[in-house]
Amino acid sequence: MRISTFAVAAASALAFAGCVSYNGISQIGDDLVDESNQVYASAAQRDYLVRMQAPPRPVVIREAPGMSLFLAPGTVGHPLCQDLNIRKELAVVFKSQLRDKVAVLKDFRLVEDSTPVISVMAEGEAAPPQNYLMTYNIVSLDLSPVAGGLVLYSNGQPLVEWNSTAKVEVRLFKPNGTDCIFSFTGDGIYRQRCSASYPTKDLLIGAVSAAVNHALADYVVKFGPPIFVTDTCQNGQFVRLSVGAKFGVRSGQKVEFYRNRVRMGVTGQEEVSRQVVGTGIVGAGHAPVEDDGAWVLVNDYDDTMRTVFRWTSARILSTGKARDGRRSVWEWLELEPLDW
Repeated sequence: MRISTFAVAAASALAFAGCVSYNGISQIGDDLVDESNQVYASAAQRDYLVRMQAPPRPVVIREAPGMSLFLAPGTVGHPLCQDLNIRKELAVVFKSQLRDKVAVLKDFRLVEDSTPVISVMAEGEAAPPQNYLMTYNIVSLDLSPVAGGLVLYSNGQPLVEWNSTAKVEVRLFKPNGTDCIFSFTGDGIYRQRCSASYPTKDLLIGAVSAAVNHALADYVVKFGPPIFVTDTCQNGQFVRLSVGAKFGVRSGQKVEFYRNRVRMGVTGQEEVSRQVVGTGIVGAGHAPVEDDGAWVLVNDYDDTMRTVFRWTSARILSTGKARDGRRSVWEWLELEPLDW
């Protein structure tokens, strides 16, 4: 690792923020660059910026063919899961939540359902169909009391913990309606104390909503901005990530730093693998979390054996699921451009 002039040239892809030294000391080592990983991180950032500058794709959201099975009679499970009216309501909740989330993604521009995905053209017309198709499907639904859960009483009525789970699928197709660009599934868990005899449909709505969040979180993980170190302070004891609160980064999350390296694969061809070089905690040591960046305290820091530098790649590790099924959107980030 050494001070690289290439970092200056690459700054057009991402302007590095000025170093904030938390004890008033800025050291020469803060200029060191992870040269072996810089080519991968800068290329991923460049691809992402190009995609963000491209016009949004017009997209229609519709039920997947599989939803006909979900809305068909004769389903099994808890009576609430079998209620056709409740299932129809869950389908409406799914579509509404999906529309709200897609509406804020810069990749897409929502088109009303009345617009055909594939237009019927007169003979001689050569204009291809323009609208992408996003489909949604509820794959499974379940509701049951938590085994061995504590029974409480309210006004003499027993209350138990109910557990609701749902699995959903979101798929995106090219304008021809047949070529699938991506397919994400999301698992949702929602728990609530209810009457031992009469749980509410809110349990099912909560599970479906959590599952939709997870499916779209996987989209952000795969196609969101790459994470890497943009700056360091105190000779690398603190490092700043290229993403912040705007993308769900928050204090207390664990960060894994890694370096991409080329190795010979089992097929005899070169492939890129990851070499983990360290970990850290977002916001530790009173480090700030900003909208467009987050400072991380490097674990087991040793100024004589530094492994994390500018342009070192990183990923946010999952911190587990909360009671309502929420999780961080940054888990197993893949630095791949979206090939549309």
